[in-house]
Amino acid sequence: MHPSEGKKTINRREFLKGSATLGITALIQRSLGAMAPPAQAAGARKTPEPPAVSGRAAADDLDHQVYLPLVSSQQPLAHGPSKLGLHTQRPNNAVGFVRDVHDAGAHVALVKALDDFGYLRQVKGISPETVTVARWNGRRAVDAIGDPAQKAADMLYGSEGHMERWKYEKDVVDYWEVLNENDWPGVEKHVWLAQFFIEAMKIAEDNDYKLALFSYSTGVPQWHEWEAIVETGVFARAKEGGHILALHEYGWPTTDSHWGEPTEDLPAYEDRGVLTGRYRYLYRDFLIPRDEVIPLAITESGFDPSLKHDDWGDWKPRYVENMIWYDTKLREDDYVIGAAMFTIGPIGVWSDWDYEELLWPNNPYGSNFLDYIVSLKDT
Repeated sequence: MHPSEGKKTINRREFLKGSATLGITALIQRSLGAMAPPAQAAGARKTPEPPAVSGRAAADDLDHQVYLPLVSSQQPLAHGPSKLGLHTQRPNNAVGFVRDVHDAGAHVALVKALDDFGYLRQVKGISPETVTVARWNGRRAVDAIGDPAQKAADMLYGSEGHMERWKYEKDVVDYWEVLNENDWPGVEKHVWLAQFFIEAMKIAEDNDYKLALFSYSTGVPQWHEWEAIVETGVFARAKEGGHILALHEYGWPTTDSHWGEPTEDLPAYEDRGVLTGRYRYLYRDFLIPRDEVIPLAITESGFDPSLKHDDWGDWKPRYVENMIWYDTKLREDDYVIGAAMFTIGPIGVWSDWDYEELLWPNNPYGSNFLDYIVSLKDT
């Protein structure tokens, strides 16, 4: 998220309005979802076969891949340490928070730095377990026109490329984001972007970098677009090279808004969300059955105050408890690294997103993230 991307705020608002209309059929579709076939174990190499239905073509007769959702009557339980982390535009006291958590015997799962990422050296020095992600904001978009390989080379190499900005923190940043919230209409553009990242991974590996791929915004992409992206082989390639996936997930007015509702033309699932938890469609319907799971970092998360309504008032009194709810869902999925809460050290228009005072005890709102993260240190 950045000031010049007002278009994304509008898209997110329109997406929320549109998703509300889908609730009408939720009860019917929820019952259909309950009839889905049993789950295939994670790590299985064969895509599940569809059930035999009289009068329909067999899967082998179709000219496209058939996927079935991974559904289980026994849902995973939350386990392990907290996966909540920090997103920073300026460091402010991010290092102090990482130190306080570490001194209490826990660690911050993820720290994402935008532009000002030199302080991540201190973060790694205090808490080597913390996963670090960084993004240079100078070139954050690509036009999805022309040769993906040439565009990847142009984006990464040269005096105006990303790697020139990355070199000083090469040893303390685990994964680098290249783009931010790119989204275009049409499957073809998403396929082009996947091909761009396949080429970008080759360049990154030749120069000893690991990438955080895609960085799609809330509600993006749709299920059939994920299907086409997966078919490019980008996730198999990422798994081979040790890269990760980056996504953004926000909610408003609560983090569970539109949880368990249907999305696009799919049935509703009580353990997935239209906004937060949307990543489960990709992993459970595609990556797990294909044995192409790669780690996931939610590199922006939290509330989106740009969608706020007067009748909801101040968001800060409910923020910590809402993010704890979200963390409980993330802790059910072992492939999730963490979620970087947007943002501390905000610049300009992003001041409405500042939650830094909620990090420590004795804030005006009661609950705090330090005590919560430390409370899970031995789980």
